[in-house]
Amino acid sequence: MVARDITIDGDPDEVWEALNDPELLAEWLGDDGLAVVEEAEPSERLVLWLCEADEPGSRVELRLVAVPEGTRVTVTDAPVGPFALAAA
Repeated sequence: MVARDITIDGDPDEVWEALNDPELLAEWLGDDGLAVVEEAEPSERLVLWLCEADEPGSRVELRLVAVPEGTRVTVTDAPVGPFALAAA
């Protein structure tokens, strides 16, 4: 599992909208990527299953928290499949 924080200049509602923009998501995933939403709490939390053709995927959780500088986004990426077993 990989976890990291980034701070984005914008309030949680603006960041949420960007995370859910189909064009931006398509850029992030590329031509062969697929995303399936597991859970969504608007402006707070988004859980996605991400995968590419014929490759194991990962469960990605994004948590949004308002901070004075904008929005802190905590990204937790947990691989699944054979890759996850090798990393355990």
